This record gives sequence, structure tokens and C-alpha cells, in this order.
Amino acid sequence: MTDWRKYLEPCYRPRYMLSTSVVFAVLVFTWYGIRPSGRPLATVPTSAQSTRARCSGVNGANNAMASTLWALGQPVPWPRLTEQKRKELTMVRESERFTAEEREIMGHMCGTPVFLRRKQPVVILASVPGSGNFWTRYLIEQLTGVFTGSIYTEPVKKTRMGGGNWRNASVAAVKAHSLILGIDIVYDGVILLLRDPFDSVKAEFSRDATGDHRKEATVDMFSSKAEMFAAKVDMLGSRFEKLVTFWMGVSQGRPVHVMFFEDLKVKLKEELLKLAAFLNVEVSDQRLQCVLQNSRGVNKRQHSEVYSAHNPYNREQTIKLNRYISAGARILPRIASYVRPVPKRDTDVKRADSALFADD
Repeated sequence: MTDWRKYLEPCYRPRYMLSTSVVFAVLVFTWYGIRPSGRPLATVPTSAQSTRARCSGVNGANNAMASTLWALGQPVPWPRLTEQKRKELTMVRESERFTAEEREIMGHMCGTPVFLRRKQPVVILASVPGSGNFWTRYLIEQLTGVFTGSIYTEPVKKTRMGGGNWRNASVAAVKAHSLILGIDIVYDGVILLLRDPFDSVKAEFSRDATGDHRKEATVDMFSSKAEMFAAKVDMLGSRFEKLVTFWMGVSQGRPVHVMFFEDLKVKLKEELLKLAAFLNVEVSDQRLQCVLQNSRGVNKRQHSEVYSAHNPYNREQTIKLNRYISAGARILPRIASYVRPVPKRDTDVKRADSALFADD
């Protein structure tokens, strides 16, 4: 597996670099003196002494990511968005352009979100496909009263999301599965949405196999489309590792809010309050209660017991995903809890499934 951290942190840079690169870097930082978000670089350790401190010691990769980890838990540097401020900044024409049918499809129970008239960097909602991005966006929209956007084109009738291809500060956050955002996006913070890769691979396979992100694949589909499933394991496992190492590396002092899909399921209120604090949004008790009472929305997939209990992974696939997870856990230790026991041999999985579904 590629060690992507070497492209991101001073600890992994070559000891000797071309003189032209050094001159170019000095000129850039001397000329601008600021990061793309407009805040001074003074808060980010840049001296040789600071770099040695971050790159030495016994913590290895964790020390290497120190320049980013200090920003965990800090809110984005935006003016606080109150209910009154949201009304003042609302882009009326854009916010009211949806038809009655589209509003019904989006299924907002706590009021239709709006687009805001503001000029500032955006917040990226980064995740691997299958991690619950659509559901999280629904929660953000209900919580903040502001639409979320995406770097992709998303028709309302297909995705049930109104943000479409909006990728500026008019939205509360911008969805991104890709590590390449485009040169037109300047971001000021990252919401890193993580989910157990063993679950996200199943979810993304279900979307492709059924053609609908709200449906689940049947047990037979995992067998009849075995090649597709194997490709998902390879692709999404690798992207999970890259997602963690990339965003925790390139953020370089920007606020990062790590959010686990599993926490949203079991302690939603606590996670929503953390999210509101990170986005610096004022949320009334009435709105919070409305979101909690209507938390499922229209995009959250409802899993059956059969689907949840089915383990489609063979020995090789389990080992492969565990390796990707372990690589990410060097930066975020909690990820290590996603590692699963490796079957002794493939027949163990088949025998367990046969017994589980014998009465179906």
C-alpha cells in the first residue's frame, strides 16, 4: 500500500530538495504570508525546531500529524450564524426556486433550508462512498437551516438533495468523495465522516447493485455479482486509508471535525450539538427537537436483519480491509476498532451463512 503521508507532511519529505523548489516556496510564502482561508500562518509550526519536534519521538505517525491535530474540536472561523442572521443572508430567489414536488421529495420536516449570500471559504464534508453522506447532509440541512452542496451534479429527483452542484459559501458544507476538489474551491474546515469500511463497502455495493442508494442488496446479489463486490473491497478500502491520511495531512491547521457514522446512530443529539458548535451555528431547542424527531429523513437506508447479519467477506478480503484500517488507525487510533477477526478459511464464512439463512 502507498504511504500517502510522505506527500503531505514535512516528516516524510526528502532530505534534499531542488534549489528551485526552495526558492519558489520562499517567494510564495513571503509574498502572500497567509493561507487560502485568509488567516495568518503564525498558528502553524513552521520553524525547523517545530518540525523536528513534530517528527521526532516515539509516536511516529501521530507526531507527524500534530500540525493538524491541534485544530481538532475547534470551530470554523466564521461569524456566528443566528436565526436572525440566516434570514438577513437568505438568497430568496435561489431558495424558493424548487417546485412543490421537489420540496416534497426532499422531505424536510423542520422547514425548507435556504441558500445564503456570503463570501467566505467553504466546509468540506469528506467521506468514502457508502459512509452515510446523504443522511448526514440531511441532518446538517435540518440542523442549520441551510442547504448543503456537492462537487458533483445531483438532480433533486434522483438524490432528494437540493444543493445540487453548489460549491461555495452559500451552503453549509460541500460533499466530496474525491481528493481532487477543483481549483475553484477554497475551504476553511473539514467534516471528516468515517464509517466502518466493512459496512460502507456493503452499502456502496447495495447502491450499485440495486441502482438506488436507499435500497439494500439481497444475499444472492453478493454471490451473483461477486466480481463487482470484490472490486468495491479493493477500491473503497484503499480510498478509506487515503481519505484519512489526505485530509488529516493537507488541512494544516484548519479546523477538522471527525464524525463517526456509528456515533450518529447511537447518540445523535450529542453529535448534532458538536456539529453545530463546529459550524458556529446557533440552534434553538425547538429546531433541535424537530431534527431529533425527524432524524431518519428520506435518504437513510433501512436495513433488514438478514442484510445486517450477512457477512459477504472471504478471508482474503477481510485481511485486505483490516490492513487499510490499520494504516488509518496510525493517525486516528479509534479506527482500529473496525478491525475484524479473520476467518480461518473461506468455508467457515459459507458454513456460517448457510446456517444463518437455512430457514429463509
